[in-house]
Amino acid sequence: MKYRALYILLVGIALFVILLLPLRGSLVDDAYIHLVYARNVAERCELSFNAGDPTYGATSPLWVALLAVVYLAGGDLIVWCGLLSALFAIGSIIFVYRIVLRISGDVTLAAAAALILSVEAWVVRWSAVGMETSFALFMVILVLDASLSASGSRMRSVLFGLLLFFAVLTRPEAILLVQIALASFLFARRFRERGGLAWLLVFIPLYIVWLVIIERHTGTYLPLTAGAKQGRLDFSTARLDGALVPIKIMGATLAIPWLAILAALFSGIRTRSILRFFTWDEEHKSTVLLVLLWALALPVVYIILDFHVLSRYLVPVTPAVVILGCLGLGSMTRRAFKTERARRAAIVGIVIIIILQNVLFYSVVVVKPTREFSLGLDEVLRGMGQWLSQNSEEHALVAVHDIGAIGYYSGRRVLDLGGLVTPEINDMRRFIDTERIIEEGLYLRFEPDYLVDRSEQPDRFAGEVIGGHRFIPVLRGQIANLGIRKPEPVYYVLYRIERAE
Repeated sequence: MKYRALYILLVGIALFVILLLPLRGSLVDDAYIHLVYARNVAERCELSFNAGDPTYGATSPLWVALLAVVYLAGGDLIVWCGLLSALFAIGSIIFVYRIVLRISGDVTLAAAAALILSVEAWVVRWSAVGMETSFALFMVILVLDASLSASGSRMRSVLFGLLLFFAVLTRPEAILLVQIALASFLFARRFRERGGLAWLLVFIPLYIVWLVIIERHTGTYLPLTAGAKQGRLDFSTARLDGALVPIKIMGATLAIPWLAILAALFSGIRTRSILRFFTWDEEHKSTVLLVLLWALALPVVYIILDFHVLSRYLVPVTPAVVILGCLGLGSMTRRAFKTERARRAAIVGIVIIIILQNVLFYSVVVVKPTREFSLGLDEVLRGMGQWLSQNSEEHALVAVHDIGAIGYYSGRRVLDLGGLVTPEINDMRRFIDTERIIEEGLYLRFEPDYLVDRSEQPDRFAGEVIGGHRFIPVLRGQIANLGIRKPEPVYYVLYRIERAE
């Protein structure tokens, strides 16, 4: 059994690595943001993008801390952010296998879960571009795994609380797991009887201390990205249109696991025992409920809060969908097939279809735009950042929407037009559209020395005078696209800003 599990995991890891190869060396601009933060944490012991100006603009403080350790050890941040992302994804494949095996005791279902996660197109994509996404995926999976034994002893409950705290520092959305875990554990009598809620006595003090520290250091309790990515709270039917975004994202890669979940839920509703179609073991029902609520709640919260949902925001939900989908598939096939051989053959066939769907989607939809954007980013924005490093004053201020590569290579102070690390712009964006801020020059009150403009129209500000400032083009470049959802070419132009006579 151990050798069989090893072979299965090796196959899954091999598939993941093979799919990773076309995107090797790729980075997205947001990855550089964490690299700049890590460099400043290591060199200045401050959470800042602009040195000397602490701001909570890094979505994942724990990822920043990990990269800061790499930097202090002399590691190349660009190399290690990609390597660590891949390693955490591999760890996620292993632990998904472990979770499904612990819940079901079925090696076939555990193998199916590992193989599905290893080829899931969004997981592969975001594990290839140096982001914290696969680290967040790994931490969520560790929380789900720890929940299976959290009621076994106070020490295991304490471990669950610690992992939950680390997960929140990896992605802020993980705070939703706290409420979900509390609801799921209260559902299980064994947690109340065995003191399994001791994890709250660990998580709550740690989280309060963290909030106090980060507020004193940066002036805010939550990442500025929350304001930059969030729209307005809305419970109207208009939010139904927003629901199509996460449905399309997850449906492109996990349509079959979702159908298995829905089939199991429908059967459970009919028999008035929803969880029995995911597990027969009372010991595991609280974890299954936790996984189910997590899979459903996070997309719903995104819709209600009108978040600008990207595929990477839904990656932490992926293991929940895979786990439940495989458990539901196991339940459905047991009822549909009389022999174990037929059941296993059906599961293998379904897994092959899921693998083919993901490989096809990844090859046709994901690889080309991701690769083109990364290459364009490397050629255009890195070049502008290096030019600024060599030709601008040390204290020059650069206004830019895509701050990562510019900030990393230039070493100059950045005025973030997206509001991720500039609180004043973030406040302005609550009432004024970003494009209007740029076109009307509302950011000029901060007296930037340079502007890196991103537009479908090249040189749109060349020679223009806005608010008493003249824009002189210095460098320009074209990037084929900004990713899957923005396939059109865009132009980046570096302007020097001078006072008009």
